Amino acid sequence: MRVMLVVHGFPPAAHGGTEVYVRDLALALSAMPGTDVAVLTRHADSEQPELAVRRRRVGPVRVFSINNTFQSCATFAESYENPRLLRVAGGLLDEFEPDVVHVQHLTCLSTHLPREAARRGIPVVLTLNDYWLVCHRGQLFDLDGARCEGPFDGGCARCIPAAALAGPRSYAAGRFLRRLPIPGATRAVHLAERVVEALRPPATTCGATEERLRHMRHSVDGVNRVLAPSETIAAVFKRFGVPTDRMERCDQGISLAPFEGQRRSPSVPLRVAFAGGLTPSKAPHVLLDAVDLLPPGSIVVDLLGGTAAYHGQQTYADSLTLRLGHPAIRRLGPVPHERMPAVLHDVDVLVVPSVWIENAPFIIREAFAAGAPAVASDLGGMAEMVNDGVDGLLFPPGDAAALAACLRRLIEEPGLLDRLRAGIVKPMSIDADAARLRAMYAEMTPAPRGIAPAPAAPKPSVASVLAAVVLNYRTPEQTWLAVRSLQTSYRPPDRILVVDNGSGDGSAAMLREALTRVEIVETGLNLGFAGGCNVGIRSALEAGADHVLLVNSDVVLAPDAIEHLLAAFEADVTLGIVAPLLLSREEPGRIASAGIRYSRTTGRMRQRGSGRTVAALGRAPEAINGVSGCVMLIRRSVFEAAGLLDEDYFFSFEDIDFCLRAADAGFQSACVLASVAYHEGASTIGRRSSRRVYFATRNHLKLQARVGAPARRAIGAAAVIGLNAAHAILSPEVRVPSGLSAVARGAWHHFRGRYGSD
Repeated sequence: MRVMLVVHGFPPAAHGGTEVYVRDLALALSAMPGTDVAVLTRHADSEQPELAVRRRRVGPVRVFSINNTFQSCATFAESYENPRLLRVAGGLLDEFEPDVVHVQHLTCLSTHLPREAARRGIPVVLTLNDYWLVCHRGQLFDLDGARCEGPFDGGCARCIPAAALAGPRSYAAGRFLRRLPIPGATRAVHLAERVVEALRPPATTCGATEERLRHMRHSVDGVNRVLAPSETIAAVFKRFGVPTDRMERCDQGISLAPFEGQRRSPSVPLRVAFAGGLTPSKAPHVLLDAVDLLPPGSIVVDLLGGTAAYHGQQTYADSLTLRLGHPAIRRLGPVPHERMPAVLHDVDVLVVPSVWIENAPFIIREAFAAGAPAVASDLGGMAEMVNDGVDGLLFPPGDAAALAACLRRLIEEPGLLDRLRAGIVKPMSIDADAARLRAMYAEMTPAPRGIAPAPAAPKPSVASVLAAVVLNYRTPEQTWLAVRSLQTSYRPPDRILVVDNGSGDGSAAMLREALTRVEIVETGLNLGFAGGCNVGIRSALEAGADHVLLVNSDVVLAPDAIEHLLAAFEADVTLGIVAPLLLSREEPGRIASAGIRYSRTTGRMRQRGSGRTVAALGRAPEAINGVSGCVMLIRRSVFEAAGLLDEDYFFSFEDIDFCLRAADAGFQSACVLASVAYHEGASTIGRRSSRRVYFATRNHLKLQARVGAPARRAIGAAAVIGLNAAHAILSPEVRVPSGLSAVARGAWHHFRGRYGSD
């Protein structure tokens, strides 16, 4: 059976609840015998042709992504029903030939896509993940910050955007102005739209609303079955016009494996998490107001999310800025989804103070999977998921005093938190969800076309022993996150060694107390990156490891990262070293490294893809000379042929040196794009340290002297010194005098043969 899932965004470019759910569902479905899965989605890349299609694979799942920056839209209506995009999507339907299409979200695609599938005789399933088909803002939450009943009785008089009333020329002009590289251009367009909204007659707006509503009802005519994750959203869409016999309630699953592990014991102060965008509908201000009502020092709040303009307005985000400096608030910013299990394991309770009518928040499922109760607004799908007094507490939406009372109970009432934890029922697994949906698809397609499924990612034919070595130097919190990402992987290492590289700050003791099923090895001295890693590598090899995974302390691996790395080894016996695609933890959509290119002739080294968006990569990695040492998986035979890391480097360039020695021994290196890890960078030595420039100069010269052509070594050395001097002068991260001094000292030490620590 061929299944096509349709969604408005897909990881790693998008990490919302629905997008992550679709990824996990696609992988779970594809693991079922005889099931071939594709995802149709959208990305936005202004440097790529509009409506161009990018094809890639995530494991066995095919991903078709259409580039839509809305430049092909001539009117506001075409922003949601785009005939040009629909033709492209239709071509992809013909190419993949699905037996069933399951639509999860149509924003940024085209609303007539279900009808296009139905026209081809393909059954269509639609999951209602929010209210976007009814409400163009998606949340039934109006401009005044109030919940509304939707457009059914002439509503939306103020919410419909001015662009909906604009003619093609005015709409195109507004779109053009937004693209201008002029500070304040976008804000000026928003201001003009607000003026139009204030002056326009309500009756005109209602007509536009009714037209959109008619269109959306027409767009779902071709849907065979509608799935509602909550009774709340089911009631809204029954009013919208979905027949009762075509709609059914359904729960949604999540990937439970990353959430398995020990929870922290309740502590003082109470640890609370808020996860989501800092927007009016999510109402973080209600939580902040509640904190102000509690005794100082009784609570700590981890805010997971970033401030951003809400429907083009910055007012709310600006109003929160001053409040986020409260001593009880720890602002963690946007957190990659792969880190959420570790974060939720480390808090006492999740607070969901939303004032919009949430459907069925995935974050509550994830909190329950981690064993954390939820304190939530007594509203919509939140009230359906949280059983007051059993697995969480409910409070009237928007009532900060009532929320403070709930939190006070958790602080002061003995045993309450433990009772709520005990009352949690583990959510449905994504595998159970996939099995249920697969059975539904089979009912809708009694005569499958018999097309053979695409081959799944190869599994190791012989069980192998995998050891992970995590290097810590005065970063115990980062190391804890790295280890937890390993332990919650779909294929966790058989053995995890944490090498404390002479921290001398109590790191080793802290990690022994915080981590289980981990070996802590102390070097006593700072042996540098290569020396510290070699301590762990030797131990792993002596214990019989077939593969060794090197992990820096500032790295977090995606749950399926290790699986994809091992599968790459199984698929290609010539590979000796593989690494994941490294993304920035600060900007998860940005590439830190997709492998290393190094010229033995010129000595030039580049991190492939660095600074570009994930969407900029092609389907497969290009040939590379090496991979970043912050995460690399290495076959045992590579160490036997090429030796360990060269400890003379101490810090930097030992990774590319090792990969080049492995290449000389007949082993290739590769970056596996389906495998993803998130890298902080510069957490031990610091971005602004002149020592970084010193090691970069000295070690680059050492490497070039070893691998460069003898006749060109002098030219190569001059080029290396020139490049590092230019960096010291031009980079804002290092002061010019100290940077140039570091370059000179690094060159002098190289020519004197002085290596190791500085």
